[in-house]
Amino acid sequence: MENPYQLDFIQRLKMMLPAHISLADQLTEILELSQDSAYRRIRGETAMSVDEAIKLCNHYKIPIAYFTDEIPGLVNFKYLPPDGKKETFYKHLQMVFNASDALLNHDDRRIIYGAIDAPVFQHFGFEQLAAFKMHFWMNVIDGIKVFKDYYDFNDIDRDFLALTKKIHETYLVIPSDEIWPEDIVMTTLKQIEYYYESDYFKKPDDALSILDSLLQMVNHAEQMAAISCKLKPGDKTKQQYAEFNLYQSDVLLGNNTILTVANGKITTYISHLTFSVMATNSERYAEQTEAWLKSILSKSNLISGISEKNRARYFKNLRKFIAVSVERIKR
Repeated sequence: MENPYQLDFIQRLKMMLPAHISLADQLTEILELSQDSAYRRIRGETAMSVDEAIKLCNHYKIPIAYFTDEIPGLVNFKYLPPDGKKETFYKHLQMVFNASDALLNHDDRRIIYGAIDAPVFQHFGFEQLAAFKMHFWMNVIDGIKVFKDYYDFNDIDRDFLALTKKIHETYLVIPSDEIWPEDIVMTTLKQIEYYYESDYFKKPDDALSILDSLLQMVNHAEQMAAISCKLKPGDKTKQQYAEFNLYQSDVLLGNNTILTVANGKITTYISHLTFSVMATNSERYAEQTEAWLKSILSKSNLISGISEKNRARYFKNLRKFIAVSVERIKR
């Protein structure tokens, strides 16, 4: 008797494999079966044992729950475990790029970003700021032991910066709805001040250069908000890219929560270990997260396109936060 769960399991495995790879050959090799036994399992004529299913899941690095019906309250997330290596951090950047780049294959695409720190996409549009953020994450959060005993922009590999530039370029062509709190620059300001107070900057100008880059990011975000459209930093032609809707919220979100939507399929990303993310394709979890974000949006002030007075006040306050840090370091 055919087993519908097994047939669904087999079908999903087929979809995961490249077209030139035979699932029968894979089962033969991984499960140490004859070709005939492999085909019997593919057709559902022979029941696959629990041990065999688990062996396949371990081989392809996928949770077995991926092949079962969703259980309320139980969600599987994927994340990249940190191991104190720069190569692993680069893999994290590559995952961010792959996720955003994959959206470009869909006409109906969007990012909904509930932020506690300025979205990483925004940071990556400004080289000095991108370098500092990566340096801080790798040095302080990941504890990667390859840096000098003082901050040096050149400690960030060129291929890291090249990848962050590519991430920013994909962001420009993906419409986004972003929810920013009143103090969205404070996390980065505290990171800069942490380095400064720890005498990790060789000279004050290093800190001031990063603060200036942060100010450029804030000014650029205001320009995009004014026209509800994304712009490329430094582009004097002001070529307009994807839609940009910015909301100011007084609701404390707690962490960065991101939804990506591609032709109706939603992926949820939750901030994890400061800069990293956990991702899930759970439909039930996505629906609940989307409903929560839409509720936050309904309680937030849209400051892009309209509400010029509120927008000016909001960005003026962000510049004040930065100015305070600049004055403290100059003194």
